[in-house]
Amino acid sequence: MDLSTSSNGRAAPTGRALSLGIDVGSVTVKAVLLDTTGRVLESRYQRSHGKPRQTLHSLLQEIASHHDLSNGTWVGLTGSGGEAVSHLLGGRHVNELIAQTRGLQQYHPEARTVIEIGGQDSKFLQVELDPGTGRMDLVDFAMNNLCAAGTGAFLDQQAERLGIAIEGEFGRLALLSEKPARIAGRCTVFAKSDMIHLQQKGTPMADILAGLCQALARNFTTVVARGKRFLPPVVFQGGVAFNLGVVRAFESVLGLEPRSLIVPEHHPFMAAIGTGLLAAENGGPGTPNPFPGLEGLLDLALERPLSREARPPLHRRPALPSGGPVPQPPARPDGETGRPLEVALGIDVGSVSTKAVLIDAGGGVVSRRYRMTAGRPLEAVAVALREIGQEAGPGIRVTAVGVTGSGRELTGEFVGADLVRNEITCQARAAIACHQSVDTLFEIGGQDSKYTRIEQGTVVDFAMNNACAAGTGSFLEEQADRLRVRIEDEFSNLAFASPHPASLGCRCTVFMESDIVHHQQEGAELKDLTAGLACAIVENYLTRVVAGRPVGRTVLFQGGVAFNPSVVAAFERRLGRSILVPPHHEVTGAIGAATLAMEERGDRLRRGEAGATSFRGFELGDRGYRTTCFTCKGCSNLCEINRVVFERERPLFFGARCDRFDATSRTPVREQELIPDLFKERNDLLLGGHVPPPRERTGRPRIAIPRALSFHDLFPYWRAFFDSLGIEVELSSPTNPATRSRTASMAAIETCFPAKLLFGHVSELLQGSADWIFLPCVANREAPPGEAEENMYCPIIPASANLVLAQLPPVARQRIVTLPLHLQWGGILSRELDTLADRLGVGRNGMRQARQAGEQALREFHTSVQIRGREALGQIPPGMQAGVLVGRPYNTCDPGVCLDLPFKLRRMGVLPIPMDYLPLDSAGP
Repeated sequence: MDLSTSSNGRAAPTGRALSLGIDVGSVTVKAVLLDTTGRVLESRYQRSHGKPRQTLHSLLQEIASHHDLSNGTWVGLTGSGGEAVSHLLGGRHVNELIAQTRGLQQYHPEARTVIEIGGQDSKFLQVELDPGTGRMDLVDFAMNNLCAAGTGAFLDQQAERLGIAIEGEFGRLALLSEKPARIAGRCTVFAKSDMIHLQQKGTPMADILAGLCQALARNFTTVVARGKRFLPPVVFQGGVAFNLGVVRAFESVLGLEPRSLIVPEHHPFMAAIGTGLLAAENGGPGTPNPFPGLEGLLDLALERPLSREARPPLHRRPALPSGGPVPQPPARPDGETGRPLEVALGIDVGSVSTKAVLIDAGGGVVSRRYRMTAGRPLEAVAVALREIGQEAGPGIRVTAVGVTGSGRELTGEFVGADLVRNEITCQARAAIACHQSVDTLFEIGGQDSKYTRIEQGTVVDFAMNNACAAGTGSFLEEQADRLRVRIEDEFSNLAFASPHPASLGCRCTVFMESDIVHHQQEGAELKDLTAGLACAIVENYLTRVVAGRPVGRTVLFQGGVAFNPSVVAAFERRLGRSILVPPHHEVTGAIGAATLAMEERGDRLRRGEAGATSFRGFELGDRGYRTTCFTCKGCSNLCEINRVVFERERPLFFGARCDRFDATSRTPVREQELIPDLFKERNDLLLGGHVPPPRERTGRPRIAIPRALSFHDLFPYWRAFFDSLGIEVELSSPTNPATRSRTASMAAIETCFPAKLLFGHVSELLQGSADWIFLPCVANREAPPGEAEENMYCPIIPASANLVLAQLPPVARQRIVTLPLHLQWGGILSRELDTLADRLGVGRNGMRQARQAGEQALREFHTSVQIRGREALGQIPPGMQAGVLVGRPYNTCDPGVCLDLPFKLRRMGVLPIPMDYLPLDSAGP
């Protein structure tokens, strides 16, 4: 976009001083000319396309052709590229936040909150006008990290993929939507998958565009603002404010009335205006220096870049694959015996691709398929099964089925799996089968990257990418598409031809585009860029996924990206050791699942148990089925349930965190019914028969306690404590999706997940009628006998209440009761509880009785837990697996935090034991 305004059409000599404000951003360059009153005489806005200096020179030439700058002009610069050219223009560089604030003071002094979104930067500002000085102060701010998800680049990339003009057309179409599609506002590359799925379902373009606008707005409020309050009036500025769809999305997400979000007349120029005003104000009352002209800027713009630091080239190994997978002829049954060949089936259902393999008893691959999931995992599985069944022919018999991948649970029910395991376990099993001495496993797929450390055949550590495409196959695909290079073969051939790979560093895949454009402008050839990208994915993977973990001597590289020999070579150069690429590396997850299923069947047969498979057959897709999804409202968990209905069969259900739907499923009653639910028992002991107070108020005072942090081990104390004082106790709901959603909109800090959840629980309680909400800042606990003198909580626990208070408006803060509590130090605790008595308006004598009641209730709880723990440990039958969940109760005893791990362990036949069930007080040294 080239947006230009001018007060006249010809040069206007003037005897008064002018000020020139310049904002050199990562994507666009903005320039404004102001008179002595701060009025905009002329403005220029243009995308730089990797040439910011040339673009600035062109804009200033246009302004100089309309206005005589020779009599003196104050010059101020801001933006990521402003400082580099400030000396050439005789100007001073100003911080962007300060410049934004000054521009806002000039045009919207009533503003309290600013949303500023540019090409690669997003900013949240809270401002306040000082009535005494008339100056606007910056009170608080937040900025995006090195991710494009909440920036204009997010919309730019999606618009390009959809073939929609980002200027004008995008916003106009988005306004036509009545039902915006739900799109993840996470990594902009991953959002591409959501859009593909929506297009395949026939979602109207207007709904997709409106969904993208909503995704950007949600991402800004949760990731950039991080729960900070949007105090009205709210101003939206920056280049993205041109997009009317985003304007409406922010009004919707923030709950603002239509057209109440202020978009300034000069919204893309606010930083440039601010820096121009500051240049004039800081220059003093005298006459500014004559404008130095544009010759120096032109020389810099046209200057050839210095020779880049030479990087060693990549070297191809002859043994490395140079293209796609080579089809393997399927094995056949023994021609002499005529008996069917017994095979195991493995399926790996990922977010991007679905893999299926058949292996024989020796681990040889009989048949395999690699298909795009395309948002329809069950359909992809059904097609893959039909194809490998036809390829293998009638002379095989499936004896075991294993499933892995992100869609493993649903797919396992769908195909009749005998074993369901996570990707880490399956990838590791396949790696060990390929090379027994493997100690490090790199796995890079389309949207997932994993690191696994193996010692003596056992996984001892692992890590995965965190919703970022920078170290995944999508990273290479996106950049190869932009360079119009075929990723299958041309990419590596070019990379190996480069004598000097470009240094592209470690960045978000969207921001990498700017770096590539910059290198192109400096004369980098296509082969240098492809080699640089191969090195960049390695740097991103090692930095973001491996993140300093040890890399052993025997490294296996698995996943689809291992087809790219230039990436393998980049790993070898970076690590200084050989990297092994196993055969069938693109389907090793499925191979591992099949291997584990076959081994488990062998174990069952050796124990004399039935070895029959539950497999539904290769022609599963031909039998007719339909899938639906609904929200179960049987409890506060609000589980999203997937239902698969076959013709003339009972439906399958997946997604429940309980066994409510097991009775209607083809899945037999699980062994978990025979395994005691010790975590539910512990929760019952914790609540101690607590009965929620009636909805209608009884006249008694009422206090609310969030089910977070110290609640999970101190609630017996506070229940008896407040009951002794005649105060009703209300609890927030157990952690559920609504809690997590409220947390995302409130939490403004990067802490552990349990600490963040306190925000969501408090938000729920604020909607109730309780007189107070109790947030104790518990610093320590009584030390167990023989233990260390100090028994301190994590510092976040006592600080959590103040973190919540900082996010609440004054009216809500009045209902919060919080104070430091040192349960280990009796004398200090007495004084602290006296303060609590004054706050609640109860007598201090009653407070002492309440303390005694609380301490007695807490002792009884601990005694009950220990008694039940001894009983449970003594009743574990021979052969039953049992495991202790080690951690603080707020981690292990809140199903919403630990993803209901105890329930999952019981479904696997493992008895999960709470840590405080162990007789640790009597344990020896």
